[in-house]
Amino acid sequence: MNDSDFSGKVAVITGGGRGIGRAAARALGRAGADLGICARSIDEVNAVAEEMEAMGRRVVAAQVDVAEWDQVTSFASKVRGEFPRVDILLNNAGVSADGAAIAESDPSTWKKIVDINLYGTYQVSRAFLDQMGPGGKIMNVGSGMGHEPRANSSAYNVSKAAVYMLTRCLALEVWERGIDVNEIVPGPVATTMVNFASDTSSEEAVLAELQGKPPPFSPSERVKPVDEVADLVVWLAGFRQGGPTGQSFSLARRPL
Repeated sequence: MNDSDFSGKVAVITGGGRGIGRAAARALGRAGADLGICARSIDEVNAVAEEMEAMGRRVVAAQVDVAEWDQVTSFASKVRGEFPRVDILLNNAGVSADGAAIAESDPSTWKKIVDINLYGTYQVSRAFLDQMGPGGKIMNVGSGMGHEPRANSSAYNVSKAAVYMLTRCLALEVWERGIDVNEIVPGPVATTMVNFASDTSSEEAVLAELQGKPPPFSPSERVKPVDEVADLVVWLAGFRQGGPTGQSFSLARRPL
């Protein structure tokens, strides 16, 4: 059974200052959840926090690079100091592909993409697991590019493929603790991270140019607003204990 009332629950969101993370924070906050939000831009995080606090939500906001263990554990400690437990964890923080072939790739850039997308997801999950209990939900933002090969984006593909496997491994490990772990595959979404828009100055600019249109790499797809992804987050978070786990839920038109 699915419940969309999150009053009394706590949701932690990485990359919560903009894009999918901000939309998810807004959606969960509107549904009653208190929030722990982090991102690399403290100004963006604080803006979301102020918006949620105006709704009456309690919020812990922090500047965090999820690839840095000390910053992740410091954030987890701040959340623990404010809330007795965490019910929902959305591992959303990530970076996009660099567009380089392996032969021309920069090793430091390649490593950075993997560190944030994969290692960051692992570290945040590891740091918050002890704060979660029966009925907890972990959602990892993956990608269709983690389910199929593509040239000139190996670091991103590999990191997201690993997020998919991390999701499945963690789901097995915490099943007896009553925690569900799933992957969300958004498909093409209008955020400032897209590299196929002429104007990425804001989500509004990207939406105006691309919403409902196919991206250049997949004519069968359509570019969707972040709120559609937030709706999926809320839907998955609303399952009672024993809901789906170890699965991928995709908004992409192509099957995984």
